[in-house]
Amino acid sequence: MRYLMTGKQAAEIDRFTIEEIGVPQLVLMERASLAVAEEVTALVDDRKKDRILVVAESGNNGGDGVAAARILHQRGYRVEIWALNGINRRSEAYEKQVDLAGKAGVPFVTIGSSPEQTAEKDTGISPEDQQNNSGYRVIMDAIFGVGLTREVKGVQRDAVEWINRQREEYGAEVLAVDIPTGISSDNGDVLGTAVHADRTVTFGFEKVGMRFAKESCGKVSVKEIGFFLPAGSAGNGRGMEEAPSKKEDSERAGGRELYYTYEKEDIRTLLPVRSMDGNKGSFGRVLVIAGSKDISGAAYLVAEAAYRMGCGLVKVVTHESNRTALQKLLPEALLQCYDDTEKNAEGLGEAILWASAIIIGPGIGRTETARNMLEKVLREAVCPVVADADAVNLLAEHTELLTPGKRQLILTPHMLEMTRLTEKTFHPERNALERLRKERIRIVRETAERYQATVVLKDACTVVADAGASGIYFNSSGCDAMAKGGSGDVLTGVIAALIAQGMTVAGAARLGVYLHGLAGEKAAELLGSYSVLAGDLIRMLPETFR
Repeated sequence: MRYLMTGKQAAEIDRFTIEEIGVPQLVLMERASLAVAEEVTALVDDRKKDRILVVAESGNNGGDGVAAARILHQRGYRVEIWALNGINRRSEAYEKQVDLAGKAGVPFVTIGSSPEQTAEKDTGISPEDQQNNSGYRVIMDAIFGVGLTREVKGVQRDAVEWINRQREEYGAEVLAVDIPTGISSDNGDVLGTAVHADRTVTFGFEKVGMRFAKESCGKVSVKEIGFFLPAGSAGNGRGMEEAPSKKEDSERAGGRELYYTYEKEDIRTLLPVRSMDGNKGSFGRVLVIAGSKDISGAAYLVAEAAYRMGCGLVKVVTHESNRTALQKLLPEALLQCYDDTEKNAEGLGEAILWASAIIIGPGIGRTETARNMLEKVLREAVCPVVADADAVNLLAEHTELLTPGKRQLILTPHMLEMTRLTEKTFHPERNALERLRKERIRIVRETAERYQATVVLKDACTVVADAGASGIYFNSSGCDAMAKGGSGDVLTGVIAALIAQGMTVAGAARLGVYLHGLAGEKAAELLGSYSVLAGDLIRMLPETFR
């Protein structure tokens, strides 16, 4: 398990390490700069020929960049510093690093207006270099770090746009220090404009906003530089069977919310144990209520995913028109069909009692029949219920059905479904989807508490929140190849199968999301990012376990 930090949490750890433990700020800065310098050297082919530029503002993030430039210069690399000086007050650490870099002989240029105009000054750049951009092999972004909360303007904005042009038009490699300038460390928002980095070197912990700004951050490397954590803060412990309990959450976070993700090493300890003496009844029974007269694929994908995830028995309740297709595609599944004359879901009662976990929603539509089935399940079920797709849309229209009952509830909306579910409560004004992007952490947490549910908000970085728990899970697996219809159906089957095999509802949601993403990565390795289908995710589950 790996913990993530917001900008405020990172600043508090930095302050605690310096002021209360007594580690000098310049020691931390030197360690950070050494880590950055090592990352830069991996990008340079010829230290005597390839040019390196550090673009720095006069805060502590700029100090890291200036120190890295000094280290590279002393190692024989061709490095220069452009100092923006666009803010009124220089930090003491930055001033010290500028002094050290000057004594070491690092070429230094102060930017007074725009980077293009400065490039024409006497900086040692040859006329040939100026014709072929500014001649830089690597450009280091050390303008603003994780503390930025305002919009990037003025000379800093000009510098960001210039850096991006060098990358896009001339192929310069861009490396960001701690976080790309202009990216919010709390939610990944672009604050006016932002650097598009190929790599980001961050310190101590990955920042929450990086999970939502993958395109801007590029490849992220987390470097340990010697931070001390205040009592009650989360560490970077691994191998925990579950996320911290509610009591442990409170103790470890000291009243602050925990943010975390899984790593591959966690899977072995998190997966349900398979009994050598078990039978098909030992590994759970999943009831799948999916599909409609015109949709059969959703029921098949959900059911097969549940079986591949280790569930012992799967029963599919679907429209009669899907019988032949499902019997052919998945003969292992038990089948119960209804026709258009059954409007009140009379035949569901026995199946509901049979199940260890219930899935409802994929492909069922938003008809009266679908609503009646959903109401019956939520009213009568005593086992956990996973509400997905059309079930979420129906719940957005009939929020009275969300009254807590005997069953535990998992909601698995994608972003648009989440806006339908929450817009009346949390953001009734226009641009509900944009508000959700900016405030998804708050909205997911409050939705989970409001409906006493586990909420799985599906996106490029899926977020999982559980009612009553202070921690929020941010998924770190998956790729763009998974952006295809049916992927969410597979995820729903995976989560329900884990529940049926004995995992807690929240634990199954988190692990299901992570395994689903790993299967997507493996499918992309085999088929490429354009050609992956939802069924390929199911076929990659066995390889993921191995």
